[in-house]
Amino acid sequence: MSADDFKAWQAHMGWSSAETARRLGVSSDTITRYRHRGVPKRLGRLVGFACSAVAHGLPVWKRVEAGR
Repeated sequence: MSADDFKAWQAHMGWSSAETARRLGVSSDTITRYRHRGVPKRLGRLVGFACSAVAHGLPVWKRVEAGR
């Protein structure tokens, strides 16, 4: 995920860097790095999927017991 893509997603969400960090569960320094250098290649798909899930209001995955 490029820096421009990350910044566009953050702007779409309307979140400050502090709020983005809180919502993604990372540090504010990490958000600053993503905004300036993009997401590291090894994490690109993972962070991209997380951003998509958050943008669509999906909760963190939890196993559902059978019959519930």
